[in-house]
Amino acid sequence: MPEQRVKQATIRIRRAVQQDNAQIRKIVAASLADFGISVEFSGLDAAIGAAGLPDSSNAIELVAELDDEVVGCLALEALSDGQAKLFGFHVSQACRGLGVGRALLTQALTAARQAGFRVLHLDTWDSMDSAIRLYESMGWCAAENPPPESGTNRSYVLQLA
Repeated sequence: MPEQRVKQATIRIRRAVQQDNAQIRKIVAASLADFGISVEFSGLDAAIGAAGLPDSSNAIELVAELDDEVVGCLALEALSDGQAKLFGFHVSQACRGLGVGRALLTQALTAARQAGFRVLHLDTWDSMDSAIRLYESMGWCAAENPPPESGTNRSYVLQLA
């Protein structure tokens, strides 16, 4: 996977492995807490909580490393008809604004295309301004809002093909 230099540090994006799981869970829990959201690894956040584990059903799981430390993550779930859902996109607070999220999302789009996905979906919270700006800058378009039980209040879609 490609590397990108930023502020004297190297961002490396790679597939998640089992040894990454504890750090992924830590990043997700802290990131959600920053927005006043409680993590639910036994519920809504179970799929990202399984990232890197052998029994994970996620189609794609990526982590971002900065100076050999996992500082970001995301995953994609295969849907039907060439579609997938991107979720669990989180970057450690100390590493936000350094290009980690953009590098991670860029590699996710490349991996999704390589896997044959043509359309990506994601759900988010309208309070996650930086993430929304990133999505929109990369061509994601607002979609119909998700149902209340989704745990979010805003949806986006991206045509890859």
